[in-house]
Amino acid sequence: MKKFTMFAALALAMVFALSAFAGEMPYVTKGNSTLHGGSANFAKAAGDTIDVMGPTGSGAAYIGDFESGGALNGGASGWTTEDVTQPTVTHFQLSNYNQTVASNLAAWCGDISFPSCDDSLDPAGGYGNSWHDLISCRITVADPGSSASVNVTATLQHDTEPGYDYTRLSAKIQGNLGYTDIQSWDGAGTVAVNNGLTYLPAELVGGTDVYMVFRVQSDGGWSDADCSWPTAGACQVDDITVTVTQAGQTDIVSFTDFQDVGGVLDVEGLSTFDWFIDFPDGVGDFAKIWDNLEDADPCNTNYSNQVAFIDDGLVVPGTGGTTCINWCYGPAGYIVNTTGGLAGPASHIYVWLNSPVMTWPNASYDGMLYSFDAYRHEDLSVDAPGIFYTWSVRSADTDDSAGNGAQVLSEQPWLDRNFVYFGGPDYLRVTNDVTDLMNAGRDVIQVQTGCYELGWAFGYTGNDGYPAPYFDNFAVKVFPYVGPGVSTREIDLANDNFPENEVSFDINQEVNPATFGGLHVRFDMARNISLAAHLRNDPGDSMVIDIVPVRSGATLAGTPEFHYSINANPEFNAYRTFPTSGMIPALGPAVGASGIADPDAWAFDIPDTGALFPGDVLHWYVRAGDQVGADIQYATFPADISGFGDFSGPLSYNSTMTIHALPTISDDGGAKKAPQTLFWNDFANRGGEAEWYAALGQLGMGLGSDYDIYYTNGPSSSVGNGIGGRTSGLSLEGYNNMLYTAGDLGTTTLSNGDYAADAGNDIGAVLAWLGTGNKNLVMTGDDLVSDLAINAGAAGLAFSEDVMGVNAFAQDARSFINNQTTPLVVTIAGNSVFSNISSWIAYGGCFGINTFDAVTTRAGAERLAEFTDPNGGAGAYSFSAATLNVYNTTNNVISFPYDFMFIYDNPDESPANTTGLSARARVLSDIFDAIGIVPGSTPTPVPGAEKFAVSNYPNPFNPATKISYTMPKAGHMTLKVYNVRGQLVKTLIDGQVAAGTDFVMWDGTNNQGSNVASGVYFYEARSGNNVQVNKMALVK
Repeated sequence: MKKFTMFAALALAMVFALSAFAGEMPYVTKGNSTLHGGSANFAKAAGDTIDVMGPTGSGAAYIGDFESGGALNGGASGWTTEDVTQPTVTHFQLSNYNQTVASNLAAWCGDISFPSCDDSLDPAGGYGNSWHDLISCRITVADPGSSASVNVTATLQHDTEPGYDYTRLSAKIQGNLGYTDIQSWDGAGTVAVNNGLTYLPAELVGGTDVYMVFRVQSDGGWSDADCSWPTAGACQVDDITVTVTQAGQTDIVSFTDFQDVGGVLDVEGLSTFDWFIDFPDGVGDFAKIWDNLEDADPCNTNYSNQVAFIDDGLVVPGTGGTTCINWCYGPAGYIVNTTGGLAGPASHIYVWLNSPVMTWPNASYDGMLYSFDAYRHEDLSVDAPGIFYTWSVRSADTDDSAGNGAQVLSEQPWLDRNFVYFGGPDYLRVTNDVTDLMNAGRDVIQVQTGCYELGWAFGYTGNDGYPAPYFDNFAVKVFPYVGPGVSTREIDLANDNFPENEVSFDINQEVNPATFGGLHVRFDMARNISLAAHLRNDPGDSMVIDIVPVRSGATLAGTPEFHYSINANPEFNAYRTFPTSGMIPALGPAVGASGIADPDAWAFDIPDTGALFPGDVLHWYVRAGDQVGADIQYATFPADISGFGDFSGPLSYNSTMTIHALPTISDDGGAKKAPQTLFWNDFANRGGEAEWYAALGQLGMGLGSDYDIYYTNGPSSSVGNGIGGRTSGLSLEGYNNMLYTAGDLGTTTLSNGDYAADAGNDIGAVLAWLGTGNKNLVMTGDDLVSDLAINAGAAGLAFSEDVMGVNAFAQDARSFINNQTTPLVVTIAGNSVFSNISSWIAYGGCFGINTFDAVTTRAGAERLAEFTDPNGGAGAYSFSAATLNVYNTTNNVISFPYDFMFIYDNPDESPANTTGLSARARVLSDIFDAIGIVPGSTPTPVPGAEKFAVSNYPNPFNPATKISYTMPKAGHMTLKVYNVRGQLVKTLIDGQVAAGTDFVMWDGTNNQGSNVASGVYFYEARSGNNVQVNKMALVK
């Protein structure tokens, strides 16, 4: 939550429909952060699917793999590519637009087809997003052997978004990529241009010419195209004089006022003026079908044909190729271009891979899933270039079956969720429900994926790039769909919150009941909607959900409904003015900064006062219908609303649609106090919840009585909604303990108050809380320390060193602990915390390899545990696997360089030592004992947890071993064997398994049927939330 230094319009976060995102540049996300609604009938209907695109031999009408080889752009597969940085259309034209004298013509850069954004203020016409338009003048000098001074005068009217979109006077220089800018203008104004430069003989283009350019550049948001910045076009240029001066030569003077009768402004050779329409060089179309691509994913690989964007100097001649710095597994060490390709270092690769146009197969089907395999590798480390993958879809109703007019596919916009995706290195299957992005009555569709270097916009400007991304195995499925399409992003939904008027705790950590009436908790969007320049964190006042009628001829059946139920804290009943359950209609279509309402984006809210108070928990869902004639169909968001209104546990209802108003304030013998502990899930809804709640439940911790929950929605997107985005720290003072989890996030953990990145100040809030003294902080996360030390500036580094008491040695400990991905952790004898548990597994193996931090303790900190060598031997490494630091003499800070969810039972530990508790629960129990947390009820094993079991015999074995398992109920199960490096060796089970006890044999072979070497192996059994990992040894 801190590295993202958002330049240009990337900080502009406004309330718009997901299908349009007018005025909003992409957010980053690690994985899919889009949520979908549906109908109770959806699961049944979705089973009847049609494969529109699939793999070779699938019978699908369109092929989504590249096994036939051949070429893109004209090959039999129909796949094409597009270099987005290479425009093929200009917006410069002869026009009298915006001129006081109708007969006065100028070179105007704009599009007259843009409708007025405000009939009273904004005329029709303007400029659009992502433009790069040029007019140029090229003059041959009299003496190519001597320097030439060039001066340009002109009258320029300019009108673009200040700070982001520009009109520039530039020059082309021989041997230089891109353009040399002489002067730039933004905002609105009229200026007399008078500027130039001197060419050395070697700089003359083609050895003979000076080359002057007026050019317009706009970014991806805020213009007339989205009505976020209405103008009269980007610029008008008129009365241009170019003077070329050389020693001993007569000046060459060119004057252009665009008034020639019959004059034509066109490309060079066709223009009747000295100035002509020009086009910039693109970065390059690097898309190519490759085979036998290597990767850095130890769990999966793909040597079949894939599309990649690697710059080997041959795909796009003239770049010289881009070679690796650290990630050298690409062909001959080449990677994706990070230096602007043919367009120069100010430009960035942006290439789309477009599918063939596909015919929609069944007019009665309205649902669509779009899937593909992606190999991703973008870790957003300090020297990363920020090369993301992305995707889009478009569709058209070419026969006007929906009654909205016949559409042309090429004229329809590409639609997406407005994210760019990072993570890895790993292969993953990306599946997107794009039902709500389809035009009603569509009969043709097209999909695309892309490679987009956008890191510069978030502060990533390094060149330590990668061969990734790769794409393969595209699939499109359509199916019957019930009700309207409903979707949104986590960051556009309501987030947990503290009172707007901070809670005041006295010296005894009590709250004065006289203040209760002012402790209203707002129901606010997770995302900050203010610009960085505003220097504030301003969450959207309402949440926004996209609701789109997708059936042909359908309209919404009334106003969408917001249903809610509040588990109300009775301490505040006297101040409530809003019912604790019911339905309220949507506020209406969401309106963004431009003032333009989007008919597909619906805003929902409850009152800021009188509705939510500290200790309340709110469940909600949205219900909407669409109608064709008398046929009304309904959908809900979420699709599964079972558990709505059940407040018996933290996972009794969908956690995304559960809002916690904090802190819980309850009566404690007449005193009004908060629970002793706050659990801050800074990895919310991305995994690990069941592991935390199971451990807390086993220890007798009760939600609301012993601990509170704070969730960070969309934690990988850095939108100002960490705990420091909702409280300065004052409202935390009633808690004595904080449990923090960052999961496997390698960036966007604790924010540091940088408004240009994440407007929240998590570090400041936590430090303020620690500043009151006698606090206990437990922190877990795979890459938490390295993120703080590298990405979070001075504040983050100081926090990791001074508060946590550790030094970041490396972001990935594997290469320093003999490449172990599932190392055994043992406690240090006589340590100050762990007395009842002595060992556990830090599990970082497949499905996806985790990169645990390698940290060492600083002076004064205590190493509580260590990683062992592959044979379980202690003393091999100096890294700390758990650390205690006493901060400011009274605060205990315990940290782990891996996340809590990856603490697994040691398979060699005697069951008699576990007392029926998981390793996680015993780790937490010892921590609680050490820092004085006393649960409100008796610790108990998780009911039924002992019923899921797996074991093998003999062990050690040769040549085979019997792996027995017990399933408490029928369901899907996987049983896989891994080596000590976490690499998949063999899949023994991956499918439905009956309830009861059964077994499978492993004969010491891998998935290819070859015999494996003797040594230690792990086998992992998974079924639902049940996971067991055991160790076995093959001895030959």
